[in-house]
Amino acid sequence: MLCWVCLIGLCSGITLRSKDTAFSFLTSQVLPLFTYEKEYGIHQEDYASGYDVPDWFYEDEEEQPVNADLAVDEEIQSQQEDKTVANETIGTVYSREKLKNPDFLLSKVFVVDSNTNLTSEELAPENLLDTDISLADIKDMSTDKVLIYHTHGSESFADSREGVKEDTVIGVGAYLEELLEQKYGIATYHDETLYDVIDGRLDRNRAYEMAYANVSKILKENPSIEVVIDLHRDGVDEDIHLVTDVDGKPTAKIMFLNGVSRSNLNGEISYLQNPNRMMNLAFSFQMYIKGKELYGDYVRKIYVKSLRFNMHLMPRTTLIEVGAQTNTLEEEKNAMEPLAAILDKVLSKQ
Repeated sequence: MLCWVCLIGLCSGITLRSKDTAFSFLTSQVLPLFTYEKEYGIHQEDYASGYDVPDWFYEDEEEQPVNADLAVDEEIQSQQEDKTVANETIGTVYSREKLKNPDFLLSKVFVVDSNTNLTSEELAPENLLDTDISLADIKDMSTDKVLIYHTHGSESFADSREGVKEDTVIGVGAYLEELLEQKYGIATYHDETLYDVIDGRLDRNRAYEMAYANVSKILKENPSIEVVIDLHRDGVDEDIHLVTDVDGKPTAKIMFLNGVSRSNLNGEISYLQNPNRMMNLAFSFQMYIKGKELYGDYVRKIYVKSLRFNMHLMPRTTLIEVGAQTNTLEEEKNAMEPLAAILDKVLSKQ
């Protein structure tokens, strides 16, 4: 076991304002690395270059956003009487002038966890709006262009049949693959691996590690892939129903999530480097803007968290939360139709 003197030595060169801050740094940034090495036998340098969410950093649904009072979406707060998130006017278009205002972005577009932040560079419209996300060969069906996978593939819905893969988020991903290929001519690879089930038991503590290893292999073996989608469903209170109407169909709402590898306490998280952070933010942002334009409140605010969620794997990587456990399978699959249309338009620059 390392002594406290050794731990303090590791922090040399770091200016800390108080003993409390020093202890917080040690427990949040140093001790987890040693804990991981002790439990799994992997050294820090391997951890630094690998996956990003070990068990002590497990996704916490209770994290409070800095720019909302009680919940991830202000729309949820405004519908407390019937607990159903109602539809707003279809076709919400934001002017560039509005999108140049950081306060507008932080109130209308992004929800930022209180333990992280977005920089002025990340909020600049020339980076979010003007970055070219499109792919000239997106309609070349000879090789796969999009990868869909599921870090939490066992996630199910209100009416899912137990043990039926087609009733989980994997079944929803299969429908998205079908739409992209058959309706839009975008060749898609769907990885149906269960990363959150180990030895037949649900175990999400190492799901991101397991996903990182296999998805990295898939990308290496399929160099034509240029878009990566980690498809999830959200977890909400049982009396919240994230549903809207799209083309007369009850449709689960979607939310894009970004990890910025930055903590308010310690700044950039060096062992979670993500050189594709800005491109991924722009990808989510442009899909959000297109989704608002075409489908109104079908798209929820973009959620920004401090970690990385394997989004460093390549540019144009996104994590999408589709509805929640309170949605039906039909609502979830209906949500893939506008999502496929949004992806087609953004990647084809329509």
